[in-house]
Amino acid sequence: MSFLGRLLPAAATVALLSPLLVACSGDDAEKEPGHEPTSLAEFDASSVRVDRSDFCERFSDEAVAASVGTVEETRHYGNGESATLTDGVKDVSHEFNCTFVGADGRIARAWVFVPQVPPARAESLVADAKKKRTGCTPNAGGGFGSPAVGSVCRTEDGSQATYAGLFVDAWLSCSLSVPDAKAPAPELRASAGEWCVEAAQAASSPAA
Repeated sequence: MSFLGRLLPAAATVALLSPLLVACSGDDAEKEPGHEPTSLAEFDASSVRVDRSDFCERFSDEAVAASVGTVEETRHYGNGESATLTDGVKDVSHEFNCTFVGADGRIARAWVFVPQVPPARAESLVADAKKKRTGCTPNAGGGFGSPAVGSVCRTEDGSQATYAGLFVDAWLSCSLSVPDAKAPAPELRASAGEWCVEAAQAASSPAA
């Protein structure tokens, strides 16, 4: 189990995300009319308890459209399912993953580890994420859980911003990828932050 799952073909040793790194420029993305996303800076993670269960159906169509536009396909998978975790490599997953692929190339992803993650393990994941990796620049987690961490990774094919953090005992990760290797990092992080807030809300326990 590592920082964010597995991903990124070229900068792939990030070994932290899954599917692929493709998508469209976040700053060029059109927000869904009528949908008001919440920025990561405005998000209060302290009151959120994330379920370690399937949550893909909890995303609203508006939230998904705000991040990837028109959805061309989904690549969801669940705990215990065989999934492609890196290019050409399949394994049994121990997470619930939601991946939405936009027609213009943007990819929004969110996944939660099924095993409980104690604080000490979370700190280890954060420390690992901050290690230098080719094509990747770590950044603060922006309050996405506690502890939390973020990163921006680039390959010749695109850019990806990721956040991950601990919500009580659940390690939740999310990413937004765009097919622009030179996408401005501030805008990409901001768009990813909005998507990650949607992910945390979708994955959280329903109010009693």
